[in-house]
Amino acid sequence: MKSSPAVIRHTAIASLFTACAMLSACGGGESETNVAAASSNGTASKLGVITVVGSPAPAPAPAPAPAPAPAPATAPAPAGLPRTAIFTNGPLNASEQSVVGRFSLAILGMYPSMGVSGMQSMVNGLRAVNPDIKLAQYTLLNEMTRSATVNDDNYAIMQAVTANNWWLRDASGNYLQWTSAYNAYEVNMTDWAPVNSAGQRWPQWKAQYDSNIFFQQVSGLDYVFNDNVFGGSRVTADWMGIGSNQAWDDPTVAVGIRKGYVNYWNVLRTLNPSLKIMGNADNDLSSAEYKGQLEGAFLECQMGYNWSYETWGGWDKMMSVYRTALANTKAPHDVIFEACTDGSTPSPALMRYGLASALMEDGLFAYTVKGSSAVYWADEFGARIGTAAEAPPTAPTSSGIWMRHYTNGLVLVNPSTTATLSIDVGDGYKRIAGTQDSTVNNGQAQRIVSLPPQSGLLMIKQ
Repeated sequence: MKSSPAVIRHTAIASLFTACAMLSACGGGESETNVAAASSNGTASKLGVITVVGSPAPAPAPAPAPAPAPAPATAPAPAGLPRTAIFTNGPLNASEQSVVGRFSLAILGMYPSMGVSGMQSMVNGLRAVNPDIKLAQYTLLNEMTRSATVNDDNYAIMQAVTANNWWLRDASGNYLQWTSAYNAYEVNMTDWAPVNSAGQRWPQWKAQYDSNIFFQQVSGLDYVFNDNVFGGSRVTADWMGIGSNQAWDDPTVAVGIRKGYVNYWNVLRTLNPSLKIMGNADNDLSSAEYKGQLEGAFLECQMGYNWSYETWGGWDKMMSVYRTALANTKAPHDVIFEACTDGSTPSPALMRYGLASALMEDGLFAYTVKGSSAVYWADEFGARIGTAAEAPPTAPTSSGIWMRHYTNGLVLVNPSTTATLSIDVGDGYKRIAGTQDSTVNNGQAQRIVSLPPQSGLLMIKQ
């Protein structure tokens, strides 16, 4: 991975690719096949256990049959695919652009040494593949490397932080890291930090820099993607510059940090009125400072790791955070729900569970294989399910399975950690036909559907 002007190191961002070298394997139809697999890792976290029942107890009696499905829609348009998101880093060649362009939203990791023409060519190439794709450029506010050399993309930023005494330190003068994984150190984004000769603090300076480098030179970007939008501090430090430390959970400091992010967003919006902003949030954006400030949010690894909401809090907790983040953003509410697999091998079952969960609401879905260096296009990403035909469900069906109808299909989730559940979905539905997990995606018509614990399923109309 090449360096970026903002220490691009989000745990989902990867260097691309083993591209879709044979695009004949990327054809259309009711589902589309695997292109190549997905992204890199910055966090050492254990994969959450997904229970699979080898010989389940007999399934309970199915719920009463609903009315038969309406006749299938004729030739659903590409807009009828599930809304998916992808992370990239650095320049993309034409083959790579043809893969990334199939997603609904792409977060780009461009950097200054690509040159304006290189960055613009990348944006133009993606838009040629998919004129409707939403494109975001990665930025980072809370930390910066202290070891950049004069030829590095981060050098000018590091010099400004040092010259203006914006590094965050403790009362003993030590530089601080919330994690040692990325060779980056904390920058004080609060109003307690010094101002430079232009009257700027770090958030204002960084917004001007990012605007100058990316958003005022490269046309066709829809979003600023701001990583690490924390709800509070992760370090004990002398945030206030008073010669003593404030605890990492000090509520006054937390407010100061959140205001620092908002200051950054406000300057970006002033300089680039058409841009929207998406934050990689470790919170549900319900604080007074964050609520209603962002048009989008990224909810990292909602399932798959031991620290994921679904792992330690359960499916209901995870979905509550997802719904609340949607409610606390403003239009168009582009909230990305991510599921993560550690290692290098994709888990179709975990991906499907995450995608189906995301489709119970109106956000986007991202699936990341943390140990892989290529993009993963799942069979389900090409399923022509159409658009939502009803509001997000507020309760499961009487079977215990959550179900949501789409104009050309339906989505099912069994969040139980122990029970295999069955449901009668009515006539007129079939499983998608796929190659990655053909025992599940076998293309067969089915009315009584059984789902193992912690699983999801997409079906389309016959």
